Amino acid sequence: MLTKTDITVVPEYYLKYIQLAPDIPLIDALPEGGIKLYMDHALYLEKIGDKVYAPGKWTVRQIVEHLMDTERIFMNRALRFARNDKTELPGFDENQYVAAARSNEISLKNLLLQFITIRSATLATYANFNREELLRTGFANDQEISVLALGYIQVGHAIHHFNVIKERYFPLIEQ
Repeated sequence: MLTKTDITVVPEYYLKYIQLAPDIPLIDALPEGGIKLYMDHALYLEKIGDKVYAPGKWTVRQIVEHLMDTERIFMNRALRFARNDKTELPGFDENQYVAAARSNEISLKNLLLQFITIRSATLATYANFNREELLRTGFANDQEISVLALGYIQVGHAIHHFNVIKERYFPLIEQ
């Protein structure tokens, strides 16, 4: 199975996420990649509630919803590119998605269960991609990216946001 060192086509912007993912086979990184951090710290995340570290920043529940929305969109891209769909795909406005979602009306527990379900579908899909499909590329948001890169981004993206939560939101618990 390929690892992140096998990624050759990825926009520079996404390297920050890929670097956070472990350099192990993607199929081994996906099951808990990033999600375990949220599950292991669910009590802390609950204590944060709807607090934000600055005006206009997302709540923890909005961050989790953002992770799920992004994973769904990136999985659509990965599937299409793996199937040799050459359609150039549009980007999406993450802030618009968060504003339209009702994340703060849904319990954190429910959101985390949804996240696990979505990741399970991601894992099941990637488990069936072969080397050729993983290395296929396509264009999304005017940038070329590989199916393999999209998988590692999912892992690193969740870790990135958890790191932000730990640094900026955990201190809010004591307030």
